[in-house]
Amino acid sequence: MSSRLRRALAAGATAALALGLAACSSPSSDAEGGSDEPVRFGVALPDTGNSAQYGEYFRQGLDLAASELNADGGIDGRDVELVYEDTQADPAQAPQVAQKFIDDASILAVLGDFGTPATSAASQLYQDAGLVQFAFSASGPDVTDPGDFVFATWVSQEFEAPRLAEFAAETGTDAAVFYHDTDWGQETYGFFQQGEQEYGLNEVYATAYDPESTDFRPLLLAAQKTDPEVIVLISYAADGALITSQARELGIDTPIVGISSIYNQQFIELAGDAAEGVRTLSYFTPENDDPAVQQFISDFEAATGEPTPSDYAIRAYDALYAVAQGAERADELTRQGLRDALDDGEPFTSILYGEYTLDDTRRVSDAEQFPLVIADGAFTIQ
Repeated sequence: MSSRLRRALAAGATAALALGLAACSSPSSDAEGGSDEPVRFGVALPDTGNSAQYGEYFRQGLDLAASELNADGGIDGRDVELVYEDTQADPAQAPQVAQKFIDDASILAVLGDFGTPATSAASQLYQDAGLVQFAFSASGPDVTDPGDFVFATWVSQEFEAPRLAEFAAETGTDAAVFYHDTDWGQETYGFFQQGEQEYGLNEVYATAYDPESTDFRPLLLAAQKTDPEVIVLISYAADGALITSQARELGIDTPIVGISSIYNQQFIELAGDAAEGVRTLSYFTPENDDPAVQQFISDFEAATGEPTPSDYAIRAYDALYAVAQGAERADELTRQGLRDALDDGEPFTSILYGEYTLDDTRRVSDAEQFPLVIADGAFTIQ
């Protein structure tokens, strides 16, 4: 058992749990694979296609977590092995990958996919087959609705989007809102509008847009005519950066506030100087002086050469540790045993949220966010 797993288990240790762990260590309880075989987790992610960058972030976090777990003894003395399958984050391809994992009896659980559409496209298959889908990059409000084998760690936009409206209202009263013309974008925008009403944000312009577009100038010029005091981005990092850079190219100096998914070094790299002053909310900041966070940052840089982990890499890292913590608590290392352990109400430890528990819908219901501003090429606490 890894040192981090020990700490996690200690956080919620009870006598009953200790007894459960003792039972878990019995080789005879290892229904999925022999006691010397690796504990295998599937990962559904975009290795190719327009979202491939996010798949790379996933691999950074997952590979680091797996290497740490294995260096510290794995799970019950068995190595952790990750089986990656490319979905391109395409809802049409995700079910095919899900069926492949379902048919492979050695797969104990599946992590992923990227985004709510691809994740949700496979959820019912996982549920019907009794295989845990551990979603860490899907913020849709109904992600876990298919059933009790579906878990999610991204706080729902039902809670994040109204908070973004409150955050934007601190910058200006009249807002121009840009949001993805996708199910995720439409849903998030709907929750954002609820926040607008609650926090007195006056929407003077709003537009849905194709996140694959490359020219947002016509939309920006239309927004400029309404004289907004703040521009709100319900975007991913890449398209949000492009909107930001094109706004500044057009001479639009209106303050910009973005949803948490723009927290990514890619946003700064793509937007360049235009990123300066952009504000966002994030569950992570390198300025967090928690020793566990600082150790993670150091280990991440040593493993990847990158000093600033992306939000997606952190989420992937935490997701593997969460299922590993569940596996360590399971009475038996089976698909059902892991599901039951993940849903036992005991806390998990993470980099992003610190210690957290899953609610009755098997997801993280809420967590504290840091208000950040980009200054001198870095996200800093404002």
